[in-house]
Amino acid sequence: MQAVIAGYHVLPPEPDIPMALDEMIYTATSGALRDAGLGIADVSGSFMAASDLYDGRAISTMTLTGSTGSFRRNEMRVCTDSLAALMLAVADIESGVSDAVIVCTWSKLSDADRDAILPLGLEPVYSRGLGFHPGVALALRTSAEQAAPTRLAPTAVRSVDVATALILTRLTPGRRRRADVVGIGASTGPYLRPGAPVLAPVAKAAAAALTSAGRKAGDVSRVRVAGMQHLDDAPIADAVGVPVDLIARRPERYVDLGYAAGLHALLSGLEPPDSGITLVIAGGGLSMETAYAAVVETP
Repeated sequence: MQAVIAGYHVLPPEPDIPMALDEMIYTATSGALRDAGLGIADVSGSFMAASDLYDGRAISTMTLTGSTGSFRRNEMRVCTDSLAALMLAVADIESGVSDAVIVCTWSKLSDADRDAILPLGLEPVYSRGLGFHPGVALALRTSAEQAAPTRLAPTAVRSVDVATALILTRLTPGRRRRADVVGIGASTGPYLRPGAPVLAPVAKAAAAALTSAGRKAGDVSRVRVAGMQHLDDAPIADAVGVPVDLIARRPERYVDLGYAAGLHALLSGLEPPDSGITLVIAGGGLSMETAYAAVVETP
C-alpha cells in the first residue's frame, strides 16, 4: 500500500472541551495539517466519521464544511467507527484519485445525552420495544455464547468530548511520514442472532486486514482495542489469535469516544510510536455486529 499518515492532531478526551463544535474540529484538522507540513490547498477532500446524535445538534454537517476542510472539496461522511472513514480514505489514495486527504472524527457528548442515544442502537422493530439497555443485551448475548452467567462491569462508561484528525497522503519521497497504513479490513455479522459469536466480525475484520497487509497474527507486536469497553482482553485476544499480553488499551477504556474510538486508538500508538506491526480493531454497534481493523507500521 502507498497510504501514509503524514501528520495528526488529537484533542484528548475531556468531560467538556471548552470550545464550540466547529472550533474543536478546526483545532484538530489545522493541527494535523501543520504536523504534516501541508496547507489546506494541498488536500483534495475530507473523510469524516461523526453523527448528529453525538454532536448534540441536528444536521451539523451543514455547518462544519470550514472546520473539516471540505468547503468546495470532496466530502465523505460515515456514521460508524472512524476506522471506516480511514478505509475510504485509503481507497481514495490507493486508487490514485487523491494525493492527500484529511481524515477527521469527533464526539461532543457534553452537548448530548448518551443514555438517550444508546437505545437507538437496538433494532427498531423487534428489539427496541423490549426496553433493554444495550449493555444488558450484549451481556445476554455473551452469556448465551459462553453458557455461563455474565455480569456487567460495575464501572460506568463516561461521556466525554474528543476530536482527532490525521492527514493521509501518497507515499512520496521527502514528505513527512509518521506511519504507514499497510492493511485494512471490515466485517458485518448477524444482528443479535442466537448462536452467532459476538466477536466473529472482529475476528473476520482483523483477519482481512492482516491478509491485505500480507501479514499473519504471529507478526503482530501490539493490538490496540477501540471501544468494546465491557469485553475483557482475553476473549478479544482469542478472537484475533494473539497472546493476551499484546492487547493494549488507553487508560480511557471506560469512556464513550463515539465514532472517534478507532482513530483515537490508532493515533495512541504513535505517541510514542509502537514498534513493529500494530493491529487496531474497533467493534462498532450494539453487539459488535460491525467491526473494522487496520494494520499500521512505523517506518
